[in-house]
Amino acid sequence: MNYSHLNEEFSEKCLLELPWHIVNTISLYERMDVSFNRLSFLPAEMPLRIPHLSYLNVSYNQLTDLPNSFGLFFHLKTLLLANNKLAKLPSSFTRLSSLEKLDLAHNALEELPDRIGFMPSLRAVNVSHNRLRHLPASLGSENMQVLLAQNNSCDNPPQSVCNEGSAATLKCLRRYHMKDPTKEKLDRLNVFPRVRGNVLQSSVSNPDSARAQYLQLQTATLNTASRIKTPLLLPPGATVLPLDDLRDKILGMVYGAAIGDALGVATKFMEADECRFHYDPDTLTYADIIRDKYRVMWKKGDWSTDFDQVVLVLDSIIHWAGVVDELDFAMRLHNWTKHGFPELEDTEGVVVSNTLAKVLRDENYLQKPHMVAAHVLEQYNNMSSTANGDVTVDTNLTDLDDNAALARSLILGIPYFHNLQEVTENCVRICKASHAHPLCIASAVTIAVIVALMLQGRHAMDSLSSVEELLSQAKHHGMQQLQSPKHRREYEAHANMKSLDSVDVTEPGRQSFTLKPVAAAVISLRSRKDFRSGLLDVIMRGGDANCNATLTGAMLGCVCGYSKLTKEWLTGLRTQQRSWLDIKVNLLLDMMGIP
Repeated sequence: MNYSHLNEEFSEKCLLELPWHIVNTISLYERMDVSFNRLSFLPAEMPLRIPHLSYLNVSYNQLTDLPNSFGLFFHLKTLLLANNKLAKLPSSFTRLSSLEKLDLAHNALEELPDRIGFMPSLRAVNVSHNRLRHLPASLGSENMQVLLAQNNSCDNPPQSVCNEGSAATLKCLRRYHMKDPTKEKLDRLNVFPRVRGNVLQSSVSNPDSARAQYLQLQTATLNTASRIKTPLLLPPGATVLPLDDLRDKILGMVYGAAIGDALGVATKFMEADECRFHYDPDTLTYADIIRDKYRVMWKKGDWSTDFDQVVLVLDSIIHWAGVVDELDFAMRLHNWTKHGFPELEDTEGVVVSNTLAKVLRDENYLQKPHMVAAHVLEQYNNMSSTANGDVTVDTNLTDLDDNAALARSLILGIPYFHNLQEVTENCVRICKASHAHPLCIASAVTIAVIVALMLQGRHAMDSLSSVEELLSQAKHHGMQQLQSPKHRREYEAHANMKSLDSVDVTEPGRQSFTLKPVAAAVISLRSRKDFRSGLLDVIMRGGDANCNATLTGAMLGCVCGYSKLTKEWLTGLRTQQRSWLDIKVNLLLDMMGIP
């Protein structure tokens, strides 16, 4: 080594720039070492002239910056830039997708790109002897094997820790940022296509300013203009969650339900052995769903009746600016049975519930849905009480405690989640628009209240005791809908179940009993499993799998958030349906004023 070079005493043999034959012609070089020279810049066209470089050593030069085109070195694996005068890295730097080793020691860097740790191949980084004030959270990635940051001016992690070496630095960084969402690699997270309407468009150039404007709106909830634009704007203190987390959980609940329904079609009305015969849970996707007389009704990645009803409630709320109205819902339900969603090329809605079929046939349904549903239940009760007499029971009047009104309660946990009384009243009205059975009402209220409590964010969902406290609150609201001791006992038994084995989802004649999806959902929360494994546990047991999975997917999706839903299942939903749903959910977020 020529030590005089370190003191900037350069030999006249040092290169001042790269040779012309490298800059002006295309080369197939894979390695280049131009260290210990006097280069003050790298030409912008360099990645185009030597595009196959996998090793580049430009250490001990006079570089003050790198060209923005530097990110075009797609094959670069080793980059040595130590002992230069670099003050910053170009924005394109994190595009070096093949880079494994990076040496930036002895430069003048004051900051690193926030996403530097998300570079997919990066394993070893040396940023010692710079002017760094902090290390990006992304460098705590599990992929990082060596991180050297001695002799900087770091506050986070403390420089004293960084000076102890790689192991101490990584340990501290990972502990500090264990729950930081940026720790996840970007390619593993789902990003919702948030398109704001005119609610927060004015002067909103970045997420931080959107949040600031949202908080300003919250302080003026009585302002007429604000209320017209954001009729569901939350009052201050409605949630303890950061806005990004609140949005992520709302989206996770909605799309988790859609995924649960679409994937649950795979095993609907199957026995557990049939499920295992047809499917491998480790690889199950929509493409694997067999086609038989039942499943032929749905295309690959399409959800079914349960989530259709979620959308009907969502449409009603959007149309009436946040007002929940049973007459409007009844009209939409009636039209859906006749035509489905024409914009999705449907011709009719699929009705598999005897209760729904019975109430919708009544000529008074559109004017008095509550009365009709109550009358249908009364007929059933009267006929059941004369089972030993001469009355022949109408075959359409089978048990009226089915689960067909349950999924629609999911969306009712969102708009007024900060007011459990409002959530309960809205849920009762919409449930009774077709199902008047007390157990159906209690089930619907329980589910809506669970969603509302999770959005309030006051319960740690990774703590079993905290989850039990949340479920106890929801159970209290559900129990208030029941008067019969028999119903209360049955409700209590299902709400307290701890294992899916207890649910007996394939019980003959009771697969669609309203309390079974509730039990599956609360068990999934108690298990604290991740979205994928928790949902598969329910789906691979068969029974009324898509309803059970709709609720389970919603609950687990709300816990993990949209960003961590299983990517292949999310993107595998039919494109037309997903884009159509994106628009509706964006409108709901606008109405709530959520950036």
